[in-house]
Amino acid sequence: MKYILILLSLFSLSGKEISKKADRPNILFLAIDDLRPDLGIYGNSIVKTPNIDRLASKGMYFTHHYVQVPTCGASRAALLTGLRPRNGVQINNNVFEKQTVGRPESARPESLVHQLKRNGYYTVGIGKISHAVDGRVYGYDEAPGDVMELPHSWNEFLFNPGKWKDGWDAFFGYASGESRQTMKGKVPPYEKGNVDDMGYPDGLTAALAIEQLKKCSKRDQPFFLGVGFFKPHLPFTAPDAYWKLYNREDMHLATSKTPPNGISLASLQNNSEFNSYKSGDEHPTLEHPISDAYSKKLVHAYYAAISYVDAQVGKVLDELKKNGLDKNTLTTH
Repeated sequence: MKYILILLSLFSLSGKEISKKADRPNILFLAIDDLRPDLGIYGNSIVKTPNIDRLASKGMYFTHHYVQVPTCGASRAALLTGLRPRNGVQINNNVFEKQTVGRPESARPESLVHQLKRNGYYTVGIGKISHAVDGRVYGYDEAPGDVMELPHSWNEFLFNPGKWKDGWDAFFGYASGESRQTMKGKVPPYEKGNVDDMGYPDGLTAALAIEQLKKCSKRDQPFFLGVGFFKPHLPFTAPDAYWKLYNREDMHLATSKTPPNGISLASLQNNSEFNSYKSGDEHPTLEHPISDAYSKKLVHAYYAAISYVDAQVGKVLDELKKNGLDKNTLTTH
């Protein structure tokens, strides 16, 4: 989006203050994990994403955009710094952990958020903005600590893990409060939950964002509010209400199930993350592709997760407008 380019241009300020508050728009940054261009604005006539479509229709969106590196954490690092990966560390999920954790603040900002903070912005992060799901560095099966992934960027970093108790269990969480970790992988890669929006972590994240917008509206300084939603990342979990938006028979299937002729299989991934969900209906590999029925079931689950997160985005955008902040806020995702 155009607004991302505006944010990256702030690195050229080199510590100089932007002159007046009126010249400093607030910034609402929405990060949505593993969202393909399966949106109405991109011509998908089946998926229901009215809120993201509304946001895109009022601004600019890319029709030809390519990530700097096809790795989640590394791609986020490139976006947050404006830098291309140039070494082995910078193509891994733990790039910020290796390059920022434990280092003193220096003249060079660690992220665009850091630069905004230096220029008078109040910076608040919620959820998964960089790679860490709650801003802190720890492993999937480890207890949360106090080591921040971006130690100099945030005035506040918040996350409500709810019944899952910590960030990574919330990220891989199910409506019961269990997770892929607590169940030792013996879970399916989808769930139709008999819960409302607050029954999954993204509902809690939207509630935190709404609370922060109310607080930000009362501060005498511009704000950067980063809100990181988990869905539609695996597992494809969403309340039953969002599953009911779709007819499974309407789901599109891939045009090809097998690798292209003449390609080296070493260049392809073999569904290792997907198959880590041991209670899946099938465990497809490159040699044994997924069935049509299971493919439609998974697309159904993925679309339900997209519509669920779209509803959370809508709540945040509505609150932005309710507090009169929409008139002076750049919104990106």
